[in-house]
Amino acid sequence: MELIELTEDLIKSVEQRSKGQSYPYFAKGLKSFGVDNYEVKVKNNKRTYTAVNGEKLIIPGDYPEFECAEAFVLEDVKAAIKRNQEGVTDYPTFLREIGNAGIHTYVADLTGMKVIYQGPNSEYEYEEIIPEV
Repeated sequence: MELIELTEDLIKSVEQRSKGQSYPYFAKGLKSFGVDNYEVKVKNNKRTYTAVNGEKLIIPGDYPEFECAEAFVLEDVKAAIKRNQEGVTDYPTFLREIGNAGIHTYVADLTGMKVIYQGPNSEYEYEEIIPEV
């Protein structure tokens, strides 16, 4: 694994290289540069990337902010994820849909290869495995 300094340009280059491919390719690209995990605030797309050495990179939100629902509706969360995985929705629409279903944050654990979708408090969450590619 190549371990280099986390920068916004690095993240953008991984996004560009995985463009048009499924999410697991993006996750694999980040992991190959030493990213351990990243957290996304659904309301505005603020991202915090953490490297395996503990280094952090915060990228400010770049979408119009909206209020996430306080009611956690698991079936709506699963449906929104499925629509995005199938290419039916783009990323901003995906964020809005999971926010409307009560997701406030999600964490991509690249070491454990899973995404943890978190509701308004810790008792509401849903996990999905990131398939190997």
